[in-house]
Amino acid sequence: MSAGHGFLHRPGDSPVHRLTPQTKIVATVVAVLCVVATPREAFWAFGVYLLALTAVWAVARVPVRWFAARSVIEAPFVLLALLLPFTGAGDRVDVLGVSVSEEGALAGWNILAKGTLGLLTSLTLAATTAPQDILLGLQRLRMPSVMITIATLMLRYAEVIVGEAKRMRVARISRGDDPRFLWQLGATARGIGSLFIRSYERGERVHLAMVSRGWTGRMPDGGGSPEVVAPQRSAPALVVERLAYAYPDGHQALFGINLTVERGERVAVLGPNGAGKTTFVLHLNGVLGGGSGRVEVAGLPVAKEHLKEIRRRVGVVFQDPDDQLFLPTARQDVAFGPANFGLRGAELDERVDHALRAVGMEEFGDRSPLHLSGGQRRRVALATVLACDPEILVLDEPSANLEPVARRELAEVLLGLDRTMLMVTHDLPYALQLCPRSVLIDGGVVVADGPTRELLADTGLLAQHRLELPFGFRLD
Repeated sequence: MSAGHGFLHRPGDSPVHRLTPQTKIVATVVAVLCVVATPREAFWAFGVYLLALTAVWAVARVPVRWFAARSVIEAPFVLLALLLPFTGAGDRVDVLGVSVSEEGALAGWNILAKGTLGLLTSLTLAATTAPQDILLGLQRLRMPSVMITIATLMLRYAEVIVGEAKRMRVARISRGDDPRFLWQLGATARGIGSLFIRSYERGERVHLAMVSRGWTGRMPDGGGSPEVVAPQRSAPALVVERLAYAYPDGHQALFGINLTVERGERVAVLGPNGAGKTTFVLHLNGVLGGGSGRVEVAGLPVAKEHLKEIRRRVGVVFQDPDDQLFLPTARQDVAFGPANFGLRGAELDERVDHALRAVGMEEFGDRSPLHLSGGQRRRVALATVLACDPEILVLDEPSANLEPVARRELAEVLLGLDRTMLMVTHDLPYALQLCPRSVLIDGGVVVADGPTRELLADTGLLAQHRLELPFGFRLD
């Protein structure tokens, strides 16, 4: 269950749950405005608001204790409200022998009453409306698309980060940590720091995934078909010559990659961790650049002036599908790339339908990625790239973390695609199943290139580069 569903949303089938999200959003805004506009001296009005809220909770079948547990976030404001009568200026009166400020007391009451009612009203919306339905309601209310996109990204990755935080907590508890004890405060603080670093790293990966699908930092403008540079049909799908690259910190990742891939070939890119495989892949559609050597895609050089077309021609499916799925529905995620490349209207809809159909996910287009299994998310991530109609499909560890059935289903989808394919993988049987040819990269260079079965049969070569077939796997 997602973090949003577990903490703020209570699924149900009450009349309140069944109201359209835009109706509940408007009602929430109106209610909060009424609370804010009510004079602080109108004590009876705040009582009426609270009674109305409790009536809504009763109809929605959400217990009062659920709201009480989630109102703890208001504690600092409650403390401020309680201090104001003693620290406020103006006329003072004695209450039970204690001198309090009349103005401070009214100011504290104003913060306490309006803040609490505003929070409870917002919690009521969250409890009875799923996060993706709130985003849908905002769309129906014609909120600016850029605001909805920002809200979607925040919601999507808040849930992902909360999920990571829960997994880190479980890992700590399994090793004897108890975050309830004060002496574990240092470990908790270090865990928060680690989570921040992970969040930053994930943000970088999401940005790479967006850039690889044509994102330029601006929302797509309206209109027109994309300008497509016709590929040279006589040219190979991919030509890489003497590609070398060093990261800004001086680490040399590539020392001179040479590779030619013909149209329609399926090639596995093998190698140990740290061999330079990912660095190599990110050069193919211009996400990384600035090194030496030459890369051409269907005759078009990978250069700054051609980046948009290069990124359409080379589609990269990253290892973690959560890095590529960040919009309210699978369909919107699939439409993100082709929209960046200029497709609109019926043509965009047709492209999205075709991509979802190609991966067997046409029935899940309106579902949130949060509600898909790992295998389904992997297939939708593939559809997000297929929708851009790439010349070359690059897959980074496509079988990672998939159960056997999902692994087989993905293989069937990939074998059914008529695309030039490069597959970066440590899964040697998967490489044998999908790719007739393999290249082995280690130390930033290609050390072997040939039929996959022959490379996998060379146990000395595999051992030299820290690769091996699974126990019991036979090539005959």
